[in-house]
Amino acid sequence: MIPKVLFYWYYVIITATTGGQVYATGDWRLPLSEADYGDRIETKWVIAGTEGRSSCYAWVKADEGFRFAGFADENGQMVTPDTPLAEIRLWATTESAQEEDGIVSGNDLYPTAALHYTAVFLPDDQDGIDELKSDELKEINDDACFDLQGRRIITPRNGQIIIRNRRKIMH
Repeated sequence: MIPKVLFYWYYVIITATTGGQVYATGDWRLPLSEADYGDRIETKWVIAGTEGRSSCYAWVKADEGFRFAGFADENGQMVTPDTPLAEIRLWATTESAQEEDGIVSGNDLYPTAALHYTAVFLPDDQDGIDELKSDELKEINDDACFDLQGRRIITPRNGQIIIRNRRKIMH
């Protein structure tokens, strides 16, 4: 008798802001060509016995005049450091699990709601909050918002990258 194994199904969608493209996979296949990159990538994978936590691999490619700033999660919180890495692991959790006897099937077991990440690209000449003078920072409360040029924003727009509490987030 073949023992049953618990398999977990993952579903992640990664989009890129203007200024770059992204590639992602759950099975760690390197991008084979420029055609693998896109503005929106959906990746699904199945892992045996990982207790609901696994990661997909993502690669970013900034357009000329732009730099990669990091990945933002569904809440707009940056989840990776501001670094030009070529390959990044994005962690995901799932509750979609099924016992199988070694034959993994069932596309209907993937979660219907995907976990979303956004690859954030910024123009090379934008440094964000670093342009604010330290005296200005002392007078600002923690809820104040700024655009990427360091200008104070009263009402951020949906989808806008803002700086709050000295952290870049997507509103």
